[in-house]
Amino acid sequence: MSFNHIVVQNILRDKWTYISYFLSSVFSIIIFFLFTIIAFHPSLNSLDPDSTLGISLLLASMLVYLFSFIYITYSIMAFLKKKTKTLGIFMITGASMKQIRTLIFRENILIGALAIITAIVFGLVITPLFLMGAKVVLKAETFGMYFPLKAIVLTILLFIGLFVVISKIVTRFINKEASIQLLKGDTIVEKSIPKHPYLFGISIICSATLAYLLKINHHFVESLGILYYLIFFISFLCSIYLIISQGMRFLLKIYEKSPAYVRKTNMLLVSNLNAKMKSHANMLFLITILLSGVFLCTSILFSSYYNVAKDSEANYPYSFQYIADPKADSNMVKDDIDYLEKELSTIDSQKYFIEFKSNEEERLGYMSVSTYNLLKNKSVSLHDDEFIAVAGNRDLEPITNTHKDQILKNLKLASIDEKNLLSTGFQNTYFIVPDQLYESIHFPIYQAYIFELANWTAHTELADKIIKQLPTLPDDRYVTSKIALYDSEMFVKSVMFFIGSMLSLIFLSAAMSILYFYLQTTLIQEREKYTSIRKLGLSQKELFTVVSKELAILIFVPFALAITMLFITLFALRTMVSITFLQVSMISSLCFLALFMISYLFIRKSYFKRLLTI
Repeated sequence: MSFNHIVVQNILRDKWTYISYFLSSVFSIIIFFLFTIIAFHPSLNSLDPDSTLGISLLLASMLVYLFSFIYITYSIMAFLKKKTKTLGIFMITGASMKQIRTLIFRENILIGALAIITAIVFGLVITPLFLMGAKVVLKAETFGMYFPLKAIVLTILLFIGLFVVISKIVTRFINKEASIQLLKGDTIVEKSIPKHPYLFGISIICSATLAYLLKINHHFVESLGILYYLIFFISFLCSIYLIISQGMRFLLKIYEKSPAYVRKTNMLLVSNLNAKMKSHANMLFLITILLSGVFLCTSILFSSYYNVAKDSEANYPYSFQYIADPKADSNMVKDDIDYLEKELSTIDSQKYFIEFKSNEEERLGYMSVSTYNLLKNKSVSLHDDEFIAVAGNRDLEPITNTHKDQILKNLKLASIDEKNLLSTGFQNTYFIVPDQLYESIHFPIYQAYIFELANWTAHTELADKIIKQLPTLPDDRYVTSKIALYDSEMFVKSVMFFIGSMLSLIFLSAAMSILYFYLQTTLIQEREKYTSIRKLGLSQKELFTVVSKELAILIFVPFALAITMLFITLFALRTMVSITFLQVSMISSLCFLALFMISYLFIRKSYFKRLLTI
């Protein structure tokens, strides 16, 4: 019998263990493969790699691959844990450590190669449907099928390298001294979680302090840079783990002293949780972190996706804004405005003509109060010694310190308007002054032609046509459109939404897969334990109750913790998040709850069925 024959027979004899490992590997590879199909799509060739979207695609690709590395490593470790007894038998029958490591390495490479081939073949089969869905999400005109040669080559090379590296690293965890432990793997008593009240308190205080500094002291946070966020992330993870582990230990101790402890099957449930407290705590921690990432990522992406119109209008308040430079040719301006009026003649729109004067060195605009009232549809009045400061940039307060301004130094501030008057960034601040004072100002005059369309989000094609025909020409004309900005931002948000959805799907599936692996690695011990207990009189119904409660703890406790952390974050940032963000968070939470209920019912039925199988 050849060594390779032993490898194949070893896989066939314990096919269910290998199938679970194989399927988890296939899933990781398919996600990466489909993601690279999008990243290398010809429709995105014109994408600037240094743009926010280009960097996001690159980072997301790296994150997917990094996650695949971690996830497959975890799968192999779970797979090895379940194979401990088999490996121990190989060792005591005379197999050397080199042979054991070679056996594991070849098994992993064989499964990895089959997983890569299966994932690519299945990926190619579903690619047309996947691209159709991507086309709808991204709202792309041309996002058709193509042969993803680059994606295939990259996936093969990266994952072959990944399986080789992981297989080499993981086999180093097996040594000669472990052979006895491997044989006794099903009888090792798990150590209980020690009591750490001081460490728990210190961790909570550190995390709370760092979070508070993030809110009140931006200069301190900026001075530390990435180091601050790294410390905060580590502190946060430690706090979550201690909350879960110490909380579980505390609640079980309290429950043991309550009258409910001796009722029905509660004593058996609590003793089972106590026996596996540490492994359960580790599992709850992993799933909680994964779900927290899913919920936060989903809420942010959905809310930003639905706030595109509002954000576009905050940057460019009008459907079309044409500003003629003081040095512009009047004939060119006339022709441009005639073209605009012609294109918009069949659309319900309003037209405004205004002018303002600009201190071009300081980029400060001066506008009469009558013009301001026309734009804002207001009836504001100013005394001769008053002025209004209006924002010229989004999210930046207008300049109010005017004691050095020769025009405004003797005037007093009447009010502040923090909403952009014209396109963001064109002027730093606009000063609204009485009409008589405006006439006396001697600065270059900018003429602005403004068009506001009804149902403006429906005219993206028209906006694209006009912007192409009338691009901004410095020293001549400055053309902006919230419609064009909305269209481009919608594409960016759609791609980001697509990326985030893929990552959320990965993390969510990983959470369920990790739980599945955990249940698989303890299945034999649990089966033997419950078989012995049933001989003492435990009915199948009572066994089902115990298993159901334990699975509910493993599935819904992380869900509850992740949702709690999400809404604590939202409450802390309540002044910074919109109502849409809160609504989306609520809706997505309910959708995930329904998904978790379905997963719970499916896992419970499958696990209980295998638990009863002899």
